[in-house]
Parts: sequence; structure tokens; C-alpha cells
Amino acid sequence: MSIRGASLVPFLLAVAGCATWPFAPTDVRAGTPRDEVLRMMGPPTATYTMPDGHERLEYNRMPFGRHTYMIDLDAAGRVAHWEDVLDERHFAAIQPGMTRADVLRLIGPPSFTSNYHRPEPGFTWNYGFATPLRCIVFQVPFSEATGRVVEQGAYPSDPRCADEWM
Repeated sequence: MSIRGASLVPFLLAVAGCATWPFAPTDVRAGTPRDEVLRMMGPPTATYTMPDGHERLEYNRMPFGRHTYMIDLDAAGRVAHWEDVLDERHFAAIQPGMTRADVLRLIGPPSFTSNYHRPEPGFTWNYGFATPLRCIVFQVPFSEATGRVVEQGAYPSDPRCADEWM
């Protein structure tokens, strides 16, 4: 296999993985029963019980995707609404003191994680998201000691893009 052919394999696998359900749940309308959502979308990547008690279904495209769709169900188990949660409005809702579980319920799992040691040991969750500035991520810093968000998120360069510039 040529080098060019070998470089296509990961791309084709990523595309095939993303093709298992629609790019967006555009056919999911308010009032659709949960069972119908599962028939149309397949099993969610996670489910969450929200603070007010309603159920949230997560459909994420991590680690390579740039979208995480959350479908909120009402008390009767029908779709109340759905949205792509990887955007600045949702990122701004992440506040110091939130737990990992809070962040997962809000925007789902990260694209990748990293560790840091200063000013105290911690780790970051990094989210790729749809933006014209292709090589940035949204980064959420957590304290290793408490597992809680320590400061507002940031938008650093995406280290995965370094290979593209070389």
C-alpha cells in the first residue's frame, strides 16, 4: 500500500463511523416518542438524568467529530427539543466549581484530554467543534484534587493540527 493509500485508511474509518446515523437529527421532531428516536438514531452514546428529572440522550461524534447532539425528552418520554451543544453559548455555561458529571450532561465527552502540573496538578478536557478557525479547541481545566472546573474555559490551538503545518 502506498503512503497516500495508508493515509486514507484512518479517514475512511472515521467517515464510516460517522455514517451510522444522520449528521444531525433533523427528522427528530418535538413530540416524537423515545422509542421512535432510538429507531431513527440508534442507541445513544450516553443518557443523562438532568437536574429537573428529564432524560437527555447524547449522540456524539467524538473523538474526531465536531458535533454532539443532545435530545431532551419531557416527562412523558417524548422529544422536547434537540440541539448541537458544541458551541460558544454552551461553553459559556461552564463555570468554575462544576463537576465532570455537570460538564458531561451539558456538552458530552471531550475529543481528547491532557494533563498539566502548574499551578496545581490537573487535567483538561478538549473539545473540537465546528468553527471557521479550524485549528482551535475549547478547553475545560479541572483540578486533579477536586475533579471540579477551576476556571473559565479557553480556546487554545488544537495540537492535533501541528502535523498539518509540517
